[in-house]
Amino acid sequence: MTTIEERILVYIALAVICAFVGAFAGAMAGGLTFLQIAAVIEALFWFGMPRPGAYKHRQHRILFN
Repeated sequence: MTTIEERILVYIALAVICAFVGAFAGAMAGGLTFLQIAAVIEALFWFGMPRPGAYKHRQHRILFN
């Protein structure tokens, strides 16, 4: 599974949960809940990414020829 597929599944689950919140607490509450949680998910995704060039492939030494 790729990162995009995982994020889509997370957002689908989030939409279902927020639909239940919207059914009981109102559409505005469900929509704002979705926006707040989606903003946190995206912030964690972007701030958690490694810097470009942070992980460089190392050259392994050959002990025996």
